[in-house]
Formats: sequence, C-alpha cells, structure tokens
Amino acid sequence: MKKYDALIIGCGPAGIGAALVLKESGINFAIIEKSMPGGKVNIAPRVDNYPGYKEIPGPDLAMELYKRVKKAGIEVIFDEVTSLFRKENSSFALVCKNEEYEAKTVLIASGTKERKLGFENEDRLLGHGVSYCALCDGHFFKNSSVVCIGGGNVALKDAIYLSKLCSKVYLVHRRNEFRGDKRYVDEVKGIENIEIVTPYIPLEILEKDDVVSGLLIENREDGSRKTLDVEGVFPLIGQDPNSEFVAFSNIKNEGGNIPFNKDMSTGETGLFVGGDVTPRDIRQIYLAEHDGKVAAESMIEYLKGL
Repeated sequence: MKKYDALIIGCGPAGIGAALVLKESGINFAIIEKSMPGGKVNIAPRVDNYPGYKEIPGPDLAMELYKRVKKAGIEVIFDEVTSLFRKENSSFALVCKNEEYEAKTVLIASGTKERKLGFENEDRLLGHGVSYCALCDGHFFKNSSVVCIGGGNVALKDAIYLSKLCSKVYLVHRRNEFRGDKRYVDEVKGIENIEIVTPYIPLEILEKDDVVSGLLIENREDGSRKTLDVEGVFPLIGQDPNSEFVAFSNIKNEGGNIPFNKDMSTGETGLFVGGDVTPRDIRQIYLAEHDGKVAAESMIEYLKGL
C-alpha cells in the first residue's frame, strides 16, 4: 500500500486547483482520476467567459487545465476509488480498482455523474441512441432527428451544438420557463431547426431492433400525449454527486452531496471537499478551482497540526 501525506480524488477544476497549491508546499501527494482530467469540462460544447478566454471549447480548456498539472510535475494516478474510510491509525484508506492507498488527509473533488430518466431500457440503449453527452456523440447523429431533455444551461447549450449537426432538434422541458441563462434561451429560440416542446415530460423511450426510434411524451397541463420520431435521446436533466464510495454517511446529505464549512472541511476530521460534489446552487469552473485552493490551504494547516 503506497502512502501519501495527502490525496485528491478527482482531476477536475477543484482537484487541479488544490494540486497546484499543494505542490508549492512540498508535501507528498497525488491525484487519483478515474477517467479524463478536466472532469465535466471535457463534455461542454463551449465555455463562455472563463478567465482568460471569452469563448473556448470544453475539451480545449480541459487540456489547458491538465497542462498546468503536467508542467508542475504533479503525480496523477489513473484509477477509480471504490471505497474511502478511516483506518485504526486515523489515516484514510482509499481502495481503488487496481491498488490501495493511504493518506493522512483527503480532498474529495469527485464531481458528478449524469442523472438518468429511470426507464428500464435506458441503460440498454446507451450507445444505441441514448447519450448524455452531445459533444461526445453528436457526430453519430449527423443529419438525424434528436431530442434534448432538460431546462438548464447544459440542455440549452447541447441543443445549440446539436443543431449544427442534426436536421432536427427537439428541446423538451417540463416547464414553460427555462432555468438556464436568458442568452442561451434567446439563442435557442433563434435557431430554425430547434423546436421547443413545453411543458412536456418523457414517458417512454421507444425502440425498434434494439435502437432508439422515438420518445413518447406527455403534456403536464392537459395530459395529452405525442410521439417524437427521433434517432437520438439526450437526457440532460441534471447531475448526481459521485459520492457512493465515501463510507462516512454522516457527512453526506439526503441527495448524496457533501456539505462543507468555510475552510472546505467536512464533518470528518482531515477530510475536505470541493467542486460539484458539494450542494452548491451555482456551479462554475472558477468556483470549483477556488474550492480546491481553499481546501489545499486547509489541508496544509491540518498536516502541520499533526
């Protein structure tokens, strides 16, 4: 078992922000990342007004963030944490799919995962018409009809992105008003091949020969139903926190998010948190980075106390 002073779970904006501060302190630490450095930034079609960039594709920004990690010589372990708990010696144990690690202090910056609609065929149709990432899979639906489900910025921006590839994009939302920024709503309304369908909820993903063939939806006001003939379904209805691996149930709220104190500490001594895994209403890259930097300073002070 490899031992560290500190470990960061997640190489997204919060994890990277923390890592850059920890590196300057000279302590022994590493980042554990289960997929792609940059986190959810990778699947954003575009990022507007990130400091230094008026507009930049998400994957390009993710790469720029990761370049900072590489330039600083920070160790990144590509593995998935399956369990986080405290050992008898008061250190934390991180059990991963390929290895086990031990650390005196840990930052949970594990972000979120896409929320599902909950239909029985949803998982089976993933990659066969169902997708949670327009940037990743949009090219598979070139000149096809697709539907985006959701009312936030992600749904709006993904609909805009898909409108450049697809012949028709439906945007289905349960309310008549959108949660997303007005500028994106206005942009969507100005695109000819996007049709806004409100106030409707999805009832069933239709399929034929094991691929998506449509979406059955219902009007929330009058109960009427109709079918959208589409080849692609993009559920973009929100995110759930990646916190199942955290054995400390006392630090999580009912939704699985991890609340934090001013110094990014949690209810478990030596355990810190930052980024989208927290119950924050506003989720911005720069806020996640700030979380990480504050958490890193707190982790340094915690280690000094030991």
